[in-house]
Amino acid sequence: MNDLAIIILNYNSFDDTSREIISLINENIPTSSIYVVDNDSKDKEKIKIFGTDKNINTILSDHNGGYAYGNNIAVKKAIEDGKKYFLLLNPDIEISLNTIEKLYEDLKEITNLGIIGPRICYRNDRDKIFSDGGLLFPEKGFMGAHSNGEENKKNRKVPTHNYDIDYVDGSALMFRKEVLDKIGFMNEHFFMYYEESEWCLRLLKNTDWKIAVNTQFEAYNLASNKGSFYEYYMTRNRIWLCRMYRGNIKYVTRERWKLARRALKKFKFALAKAYIKGILDGLYSKL
Repeated sequence: MNDLAIIILNYNSFDDTSREIISLINENIPTSSIYVVDNDSKDKEKIKIFGTDKNINTILSDHNGGYAYGNNIAVKKAIEDGKKYFLLLNPDIEISLNTIEKLYEDLKEITNLGIIGPRICYRNDRDKIFSDGGLLFPEKGFMGAHSNGEENKKNRKVPTHNYDIDYVDGSALMFRKEVLDKIGFMNEHFFMYYEESEWCLRLLKNTDWKIAVNTQFEAYNLASNKGSFYEYYMTRNRIWLCRMYRGNIKYVTRERWKLARRALKKFKFALAKAYIKGILDGLYSKL
């Protein structure tokens, strides 16, 4: 897999990032295949020292441009280095060499497959599925869901490759360079959340490429707490997606106004502000 780049985006997550990189190196993945990007976080100096010590490709951004921005920087550097396949990993993901190899083989062997991911389960409950691929509902303002999410994997009989999805989760996503040639890079304006969703939709709507999740090979993540930061970007970016792909804007704005009013009644003013600002920015800011 000398033409594969494994890309990890760090933002104040040095412990997870370093754990993940050490795990990859311990599985004999060559350091020349590992790229770590620091999105101008407080960890920048630690990432620089760690990257030099481990002899991995280290990129230090001069500002935090979000998920797509950081990953796009690394992908462009990897292309300069001759890489043709790219695996994007969140720092909290745990993934084996066996799984990485299988995803790589799938892209090599299934010629019309552009993007693939593994089944994602929870690190603290490995029998529970987090996602067998993402689902989007434009009639509900691009509300998202996960195929087989929260199900016990022992109770689910599914095909090896799940093509009946709308996006591959960006926490563990592998793609081929030809995808970039066809539809370009991920949209950096989203900053956080829905950027991989929009990218996959762009691919499915404008090309004959397919996307899939291999349900027989797994990666593991950690559940994260959600707050006002999350709700702002989820609100704004859902509305943006509606504007771009003819989703039901009225549905998402009504839903988010109700959440804002509920937050106000509970004196959660920061949360209410996040919903309201997300609605206004989603409706009126330039895409």
